[in-house]
Amino acid sequence: MSKEKAAIFVDNSNIFIGLFKFSKFLRKKGEIKENEYIRIKWEKILELLEAQNSGLDIYARHFFASLPPAADIRSLKHRPTEEEWDELVNKSAQSGFYRVIQNPPFNFTLHGIPLRFADVYCRTKMRQAYFKCKDAQKGNIQCGVNIDPEKCYSCDYKYLFKYEKGVDVALAVQLILFSSQRSSNIDRIILVAGDGDYKEAAKFIRQEMGKDFQIVSWKYSLSKELEKISNISSIYLEDNWKNLCEIRHRPLEETPAVLDEPEIDDVDQAEK
Repeated sequence: MSKEKAAIFVDNSNIFIGLFKFSKFLRKKGEIKENEYIRIKWEKILELLEAQNSGLDIYARHFFASLPPAADIRSLKHRPTEEEWDELVNKSAQSGFYRVIQNPPFNFTLHGIPLRFADVYCRTKMRQAYFKCKDAQKGNIQCGVNIDPEKCYSCDYKYLFKYEKGVDVALAVQLILFSSQRSSNIDRIILVAGDGDYKEAAKFIRQEMGKDFQIVSWKYSLSKELEKISNISSIYLEDNWKNLCEIRHRPLEETPAVLDEPEIDDVDQAEK
């Protein structure tokens, strides 16, 4: 019997943010130490998937990530030139973790989406946070932190905010293009992500192309609407973490830069 043909698409940031939160959960439970991190063992995920049914041939493997990762730009304080940025993105794609996953036994095709920048004024976020806290605590901020909103408003200090945009769009487009162009050579699409933004692409795969659709994700962050579209049982990373992850004693070099940043409600509206 011939093996079922499959393609896998990974949203690194989506999975990594879940990994980051699950690591915190494990520390609270005492299952890992404060200075320990868990890391996805991608070879184990591929082995688990390939062992399904009578055997799965995952012949197409796509890995989407924002570049450069946090470790490569943590000390970056100024907005780089286009030439500097292109050089840094290309260097990240060909070194460390990202170089490894493009080679055997992983053989992923890397889709590196460059990070974006915004110069955000401190006054924008400080005043916003101050008034939100004050309102939530009925005018009396319990922590004792206080600022002068008028002085804060006239402050001209700003910081370089790094954010990702376009990873999910790029992945969704490739899902549709791949399932359309390789229709005769593919039986199953595997999505390693749980974001509900992928539901329209998933619908196209199932309803228009008639292909099997499976999800690998953190259960707590998996969109229920997305999971309803899949016709093959999902693989939950929490349930299999001891087999699918390893414990490391240092921060991971592939950590997305977005995990180093404070949250911005709408970066398009930030002062630049």
